[in-house]
Amino acid sequence: MKNLVVLLLFVLVGSQVTLGQTPGTRHTGSMQKELVAKLTGHLPLESGFVLTQRSKSFERAIAAQYLEESLKSIGLQARKHQYTVSNINLIVDMMFHPIEGTNIYAIIPATNASDEYVVFGAHYDSEPGSPGAIDNASGVALCYAVAKQLAELQVRNRNFVVVFFDQEEDDEIGSRAFAQWAKEEGRNVHSVHTTDLVGWDNNGNRAVELQSPAAMLESTYKAIAERLGIPIHITTGASSDNKSFLEMGFDTIAISEEWFNGDHTPHIHKPTDVYSTVNFEYLSSTTELVYEVMKQLAEN
Repeated sequence: MKNLVVLLLFVLVGSQVTLGQTPGTRHTGSMQKELVAKLTGHLPLESGFVLTQRSKSFERAIAAQYLEESLKSIGLQARKHQYTVSNINLIVDMMFHPIEGTNIYAIIPATNASDEYVVFGAHYDSEPGSPGAIDNASGVALCYAVAKQLAELQVRNRNFVVVFFDQEEDDEIGSRAFAQWAKEEGRNVHSVHTTDLVGWDNNGNRAVELQSPAAMLESTYKAIAERLGIPIHITTGASSDNKSFLEMGFDTIAISEEWFNGDHTPHIHKPTDVYSTVNFEYLSSTTELVYEVMKQLAEN
């Protein structure tokens, strides 16, 4: 009888943990699904409003408010980084209003005194006419889950900043403004990790692309990916928000599905980029990778 009880306990406990998954990540899947569902109109927001896209200024404002509330719900002090960017010349500025937007961010403070900051983030806007599930509600969901788990760590030897960038689809305006602000503030930024397109894995190999990684970040990601059984591909250049930080001299890395390796969403910037196209198992796997990297940066 005793052996039977032990066996039942093993089965019950084992059913709660997926092989290769850290204890923290098993609690974030439903949160990620809810966040993606509400950002893409698959589910209405608490107000009843349905976000069919996040392109127009009022839609982005609604999305920003939702993300601010979401960060508060996991115990973080959400903040608004509001920016105004002039148009290309004075005549255009006189004819049109300056470009305005809002990045949403929260600082997860070090538990031991530190002036270093690790920044990680994803853009929350979408192309006109696209619900933007994989591009880039998936990246937002990854960063949100990582922020929650980091906040629960007992020891953090560095400060962390989670940020949701506005207007990536408009020449990375939001991340450019945030990078400029961080530079002007004189923050001691250890590294910047941006996430875009992390919801497609047609061949089921869980592979991740790392774009233009700083050497110290590349080695860390590779080591942890090997432990988790995740294939890694390294690419060069800059094609999203990492461009903003690369150009200002920050140590950066961009995490995405296999865009240059040919296994990426065919729905990008289309009306078909909907909730049902997101591979949440892949999102969970990539979330685990990024969290384990952040955890190591927190403990070192």
